[in-house]
Formats: sequence, structure tokens, C-alpha cells
Amino acid sequence: MTVDSTVELFDDAGSTATAVIIKIDAASVVVRVDQIDHHQLGQTVTLAVAIPKGERADWMVEKLSELGVWRFVPLTTDRGVVRPGGINKLDRWKRLAIESAKQSRRSGIMKIDPLISTQEALASADSCWYCSTAADTTPIAGMLKTHPPTPGLWIFVGPEGGWSDSELTQFQQANATPIGLTQTILRVETAAIAVAVVIACRGGNAECKMQNAE
Repeated sequence: MTVDSTVELFDDAGSTATAVIIKIDAASVVVRVDQIDHHQLGQTVTLAVAIPKGERADWMVEKLSELGVWRFVPLTTDRGVVRPGGINKLDRWKRLAIESAKQSRRSGIMKIDPLISTQEALASADSCWYCSTAADTTPIAGMLKTHPPTPGLWIFVGPEGGWSDSELTQFQQANATPIGLTQTILRVETAAIAVAVVIACRGGNAECKMQNAE
């Protein structure tokens, strides 16, 4: 881009602005903002997810951001094998969330919390659902049709080893609702993205628009 190019700006709160570049060099870009559209992002669904191995976690964070997830909470679980720590990993995930927000032109930037345990997450949730492989569990699409997501809803996605008996007891004590995804056993990142897709489409009650990225 060069001087006089038109650009779109956005912030983490969901506001956007039309601007024109008035100066550009190797160190900075200066723009003149012509119009600001203020949007107030409402608190929507939080995904609390056990962390998959290696680069799969980075890929998951990127895709959840593209799908418009409002908040991502990384979990330590009893059977989880990955326990990322330190500020570097969180910083990387936040950078990925920003970059994918630019690419997807979503509203705002996905919030990313520090790593916490399942029990700590349940203490913070106003209401919650958790992914379950039990045969009699209500599918998430059916749940959304009868119980649309409300502000403060947390959805928990467990590790590939499944929830421990202790964690299942914690869900019961918190009056959490079990939800089902597919007939197959999914990897962590696949399950998290499947939840995000169905939430984005509101279980078929809202229009889904598919765009092909070049």
C-alpha cells in the first residue's frame, strides 16, 4: 500500500474505521481516520478447551478466532498431556488471534485467558455445557434449538483421554449440561472447532455464509 490508499482499521472491542494512509515508511504507518463505526460486542460463548499437542494448539486457536469465538480458555485437565505455561505461549496465541481477525474480518479479537484447571473454570462459569461421548447425550444442534446460548455460557471440551470421574462429578455439582457432537471420537482441536461452527450457525437457526479464501 502507498500514500492515499484506503484501509480499514479495527479494535478488540469490535469498532471499525475507514482511513487513508498519509505517511508510510519502514517503521510506521500514519493514517487519517475519516469515519468510525462503534460496535458494542456482547458477551457470548466462552470455549474452555484442553490443550492438544504441538502445533495443533496453534492451529486450533487460529481457527476458533476465524469462526468468531468470543473467548478462549485453555484448560489443564486430569487426563490432559499438554500443560503449556509461560507468557510466551499466551503471547503467541494472542498474535495468532489478531492475525486471523484481520484475515477473517471478524468483529473484535478473541479474548485468550491464562491456563486454568477445570475446577477453576467451573467456578467462573455462570452456566455451562460440556462435551460428552455418552450415548444418551443430547446433540449440540438439538440443544441450541431449545436452549439458545446466553451471555455467560461456557462450553467445555475435554482431552483425548476423556474427562476423569472427578471432573464428571464436578460437572454434575455445577449443574452442567452434557452435549454430544458426532458418532465418532474426535481429537481435541476437531471437537472445539466443531462446537464453534455449530455455535456460529446457531444450530441452523441463523444463516451460515461460506467464503472461499484465495
